[in-house]
Amino acid sequence: MEYRFRKDTLNDTYRVDFSMGHEAFGSWLLSELGAEKEHVSQLIERLDEVKFLKSEQEILMVGRDFSLTLTCDDALIRANSLNIDSELPQGEDFSHYDDESASACGIEDFETMLLSWHAFIS
Repeated sequence: MEYRFRKDTLNDTYRVDFSMGHEAFGSWLLSELGAEKEHVSQLIERLDEVKFLKSEQEILMVGRDFSLTLTCDDALIRANSLNIDSELPQGEDFSHYDDESASACGIEDFETMLLSWHAFIS
């Protein structure tokens, strides 16, 4: 998973770019954590709990726009709008939308990204 963090100093906003297939992590990061150092710190501390989970256990954290599921091996971001039971069109044209709505990575990569984000906003 590759990413790049940027800050617009003119209007004091942040922008994040994630590699293809991991775009949902960028949307989640800005939407659910933003530049709130305390929230990022709390999540980093929460990752310690994940390290002691049994393989079949998971932690689900539901946010405004996205949910984060943590297991001892993986981190999964999923847009809450995907939980709505409605008929969404299927097909190749909508695969980019799916990439922006759900992404997964290994727990170590997720922790490294969070630590990088915390350092960036500090």
